[in-house]
Amino acid sequence: MNFSLRPILLVTTLLFASLLLPGCDRQQEPPRVQYAGRDKVRGEIDAFLFQTRGNYNRSNFKALEASMEEIRKGDPVFGNGSWKIYNFYDSLECDDSEPESMWQLHERIHKAWIATYPDSITARVAYANFLVDYAWHARGYEYSDKVSEKGWRMMGERLAAAQHVLDEAKPLKPQCPMWWHVQLHIALGQGWDRAQYGKVYNEAKSLFPKFHGYDNSLATYLMPRWHGQPGDWEKAAEAEMHRPNGLGAEGYARVVANQHGYYDNIFKETQASWAHTREGMEAMRQKYPESLQILNQYCKLACLAGDRVTAKSLFQQLDGYKDERVWGNGGTYAQYQKWANAN
Repeated sequence: MNFSLRPILLVTTLLFASLLLPGCDRQQEPPRVQYAGRDKVRGEIDAFLFQTRGNYNRSNFKALEASMEEIRKGDPVFGNGSWKIYNFYDSLECDDSEPESMWQLHERIHKAWIATYPDSITARVAYANFLVDYAWHARGYEYSDKVSEKGWRMMGERLAAAQHVLDEAKPLKPQCPMWWHVQLHIALGQGWDRAQYGKVYNEAKSLFPKFHGYDNSLATYLMPRWHGQPGDWEKAAEAEMHRPNGLGAEGYARVVANQHGYYDNIFKETQASWAHTREGMEAMRQKYPESLQILNQYCKLACLAGDRVTAKSLFQQLDGYKDERVWGNGGTYAQYQKWANAN
């Protein structure tokens, strides 16, 4: 979902090199050699995104359906814990900066996919996901008091269309965890109350307790700028640590990593717990030892928390490897590294 009020996604930021839609400007720089060479997990994910987007751009619906079937039969996550099924759908999105003609082209592709595979839950969830993005594109990315009447109207129409597509898709098999993820985004846009939202969230977590995308959506919903009060999203993340068959502390750390893009320093500006976050990051390091992305995330959060000892150790483990998707292109990495090694 590419609306500006969501946090910076540290786990699933996408880079594509070519095979893009005609005239599409979503030609961000290709996967760097360093990712393929040093972070093999990130290289595997980039290759998957590249292939999936290429099949979509060519309207190769047979390949898309086959890919999803393979995902559902195999390991659900990549070597950094990000869900393959989430990455699949996210790779299809239209960039916010694209002209209206490009959004219309995307919509034609989605409709053709459904026409080719009318019983495919994948095709319908992908279309609903597109319509939610299209709704936010119509709204614009300013705060609500600056949204035009036309923007509100078109957003409402497109969210209603997305809901219709989801309603048609729900009886289809197999169940898709992204169905509930898209539903939660519709709920946010339509301003559902907390009881309605909570019902969908709890249903989703009962079916897919380890799908951390739901927790990130809930945290966004519970921010004061939306439907919560200060401390609400932090309490919800802590409560999730105790869900049976859930992710425990890992889930908490993933929410904090996702939410921190909203803040200059999440540990100073919110009630987020560094102790819980550190516990979760340690668990992730044990579970996904090959992911240098997680190591970078852990190091950055330790710096924000002012944990110099942990940060120093993590910088040593990184051995100069900077993941720009985590740190950005500025001098933050070098500045914090200097701070961590100050004594």
